[in-house]
Order: sequence, then C-alpha cells, then structure tokens
Amino acid sequence: MRGEPHSGQWLDAKNSLSFKEPVRRKDRTGDIRFTCAKEVSCALESDTSVFTMVFGEPGADLDECRRLTKSQTSHRLPLAAAASGTEICVRHRNGDIALLVIQTKSTAMPDIAFVSADMTVWRQAG
Repeated sequence: MRGEPHSGQWLDAKNSLSFKEPVRRKDRTGDIRFTCAKEVSCALESDTSVFTMVFGEPGADLDECRRLTKSQTSHRLPLAAAASGTEICVRHRNGDIALLVIQTKSTAMPDIAFVSADMTVWRQAG
C-alpha cells in the first residue's frame, strides 16, 4: 500500500489538519489540533484519532504504525519530549493511518506556539 506524502503541515492555535484533504484547515474543525496552555505542555489533540510517539530508530512505516496504534486509546499526545525528527503515528477512526514527522516545534511562548510536520497518509490501512 502506497502512502500519500504531504509536506510542511503547519499547526498552531488557530488551525487544524484534516485527514480527508489532508491539508491544513483555517479553523479548528479538522481531525488533528495543536493546543498549548500556559499551565501545561503543548499537545496534539483529536476527537477522531489516536496518537502514539515512535521511539527508537527513525523510519517508521505503515506496519509499525498499525502495530503501535492498534490498542491506543489516547486522543491527546503531549509534545514536551518531541523534537525535530520525532515520528508520531496517528490512527483515524475510519481506518486511515498517518505518520507525522516533526520538522519544527516552538512551544516556549504559548501565545505564538506552533509545530510543523510532514505527513504521510495511508488510506483505510487500519
């Protein structure tokens, strides 16, 4: 199964990512949102998807993301430990699976915090 690559996805407090397009939306109704509160760490959140961070060697693929997200139930992933190059597997409830690779993260100032990532989507791969 071949993944759809989408580079340079930018998330901040005003937009979201959608699995359907998959592009950045100018509102907060997409599947993946970035939140950053002053009292807690910044995180990725979703009502429709679960997340898991990939540890170890880079180069996660569809099979690894399937395995890592199979029993995952968390709809929130804190990004405190995430740095450039961090891989995150995402499973949408419709069966789509994505791999996000963080390119840049700026969370020191919550009011202007953001994360940019490359995204590969495998349709109905779950």
